[in-house]
Amino acid sequence: MILAGDIGGTRSRLVLYPPGEEGAGVERTLDSREYNDFASLLQAFLDEVQASRFDGISAAAFGVAGPVRGDGDEARVQATNLPWTLSAAELSAVLGGARVRLANDLIAVGMGALASPVDRRVNLNPEAATDAGHAAVIAPGTGLGEAIFFDDGERHRPMPSEGGHCDFAPNDDREAALLTFLRGRFGGHVSYERILSGDGFSSLYAFARQSGLGRPTADADQRLAEASDPNALITRWASRGEDECAMIACRMFARILGAEAGNLALKTLPVGGVFLAGAIVGHILPFLRDYTLEGFLDKGRFATMLGRMPLWVVPDGSLGLAGARRLAEEQTLSR
Repeated sequence: MILAGDIGGTRSRLVLYPPGEEGAGVERTLDSREYNDFASLLQAFLDEVQASRFDGISAAAFGVAGPVRGDGDEARVQATNLPWTLSAAELSAVLGGARVRLANDLIAVGMGALASPVDRRVNLNPEAATDAGHAAVIAPGTGLGEAIFFDDGERHRPMPSEGGHCDFAPNDDREAALLTFLRGRFGGHVSYERILSGDGFSSLYAFARQSGLGRPTADADQRLAEASDPNALITRWASRGEDECAMIACRMFARILGAEAGNLALKTLPVGGVFLAGAIVGHILPFLRDYTLEGFLDKGRFATMLGRMPLWVVPDGSLGLAGARRLAEEQTLSR
C-alpha cells in the first residue's frame, strides 16, 4: 500500500492506494485544526479507513506547506499555518516502519504537474518545441510557490525556492502605478506573491477602483463584505463579465503571472517547460489564454528564446496528492 497526503492549514487530504493500481484509492479529507498534531490526524485516518485490514503500508509521502529540514528519516517540517512539527521518523513509527518522505507542498504540486497527461494541460505557447529537460513550476495559491525540477537524465529532481518573494518589477505605466499603490498598502517591499496569490485579486481590484480604470458592479462593497471568499467572488464576477474592475484585475493578474513565469524561465532555462499549476489558474483560464503569453514573451532580446519554451497550464486542485503519490512510489523504488 502507498499513502499520499496533501496537508493544508484548513484541510488535510489523505489517500491510501492499493499496490500496482493507477485508479483512485481510499480517500478522506479531515479538518486539520481539529488535531493537536499531524500524528493524531494520521492515526484518525488509519482508524477510519481500517488500514489494519490491508497487508501494510510500504511507503508514504506528504506535501506540507512549510520548509523541510533534513533528509530521509531525519526530515522535519514546521507547518506554516498550523502549530505542527512533522517528523519523518515519528510518522514512520505510526505507519509500522514504512518509509516516509516529507516534501514542501509546491514540490508535490510540481511533481503532479510534470506527471499530468498532456490532454489535461492547456498549451499557452503553441509555437514552442516540446523537449525533455529541466522544468519550472509556478503555482499561485494562498501564496506564490515556485520550484525548479532538474532533469538528471532519468527523472526530475526537485529544487525548492522562495522565488515568490522576489521584488515585483513593473513592465508598463499601469504596473508602475500598481507598485506605488501596493507599497502604500503594505508599507514598503512588494513581492510577486502580493499580486500572484489569492489575496492578490483583492489588491488588484482595489487598485482598479481607486485608479478609475473601470466601474464596479452595483453594491460591490456590500457584496464583498458579506462574501466568505472575496477573492473568489472577484474572479467569478470577472469570468461572467459582471464587473469591469474585476475583469481588469484578472487581466493584470494573468499578464503579471506570465511576466514572472518568464523571469523564472530566464533564470533556470527550463526547456522541458514552464508549468502554471493549481486551482486558481483554472478559475481564470480564459484570462490566461489572452494575456499570459504576452507577459511571458515581453523580455526584449530573449523573446525569441522564450517563444520556443512550452508554457503549460495544469488547472487541477489535486496535483498535490498526485505528486505525493509519485514521491511515495519513489520511496519503494529506492529500497
